Amino acid sequence: MSRTPLADAHDEALALLGEAERREVTLRAVGGLAIHLACPSASRPPLQRAYKDIDLVGLSSERARIEELLGDFGYSADAQFNLLSAGSQLYFRDEANDRPLDVFLDRMQMCHRLDLEERLPLAPLTLTPTDLLLSKLQVFETNERDLKDAAALLLDCEVDDEVIARQLAADWGWWRTVTEVLGKVEAFVGELELDERERLLARIATLRERIEAEPKGRKWKLRARVGDRVRWYELPEDDHAD
Repeated sequence: MSRTPLADAHDEALALLGEAERREVTLRAVGGLAIHLACPSASRPPLQRAYKDIDLVGLSSERARIEELLGDFGYSADAQFNLLSAGSQLYFRDEANDRPLDVFLDRMQMCHRLDLEERLPLAPLTLTPTDLLLSKLQVFETNERDLKDAAALLLDCEVDDEVIARQLAADWGWWRTVTEVLGKVEAFVGELELDERERLLARIATLRERIEAEPKGRKWKLRARVGDRVRWYELPEDDHAD
């Protein structure tokens, strides 16, 4: 099978994910398009925003099958990038629509490492709302798109606060980034003209309380003593993801 990717990113993502399910290839959407699929509020102001590419997460054990699927769907592989990524990420282009497509394998390694291999089966189409939120809150140099996406997830979806609290309690760097970015989300929401603003602010406060209540281990406390004197997050060298 060979075809030309659809011009509409939403329709194309659904076609890709549907074909992956038919072939029993594990693929889930992540990034702005995933939030659009998961959150009704992401389709209307003030949380609506444009998304320009398709980002997916798959399994490294299925890499060859993922490459075959995307080749059949009309995508061109960036052979050099895919070779140098050491099996952690694949990059493709939809030449017909001048649109990139990233596939993270087993994990998202951006400002922090988010392991996803065992969590991909937990939800259809996209990562779980919890993992989608972590993928947004771990971006230290955040932008308005990330703030809108995080707000939409907290407004519309069931996010597991315990999973987030455990992730942060195991790694001071994760905790430092997420708590700061969550503060940015809170400030952003406070300025929105949104009927559910107070409910959303209360939801953010509840998540903050759960994060702080989680017991922190010795390793976390030792790193906390160093604090901001040493950078606690990575700067992705080549971040195509939306």
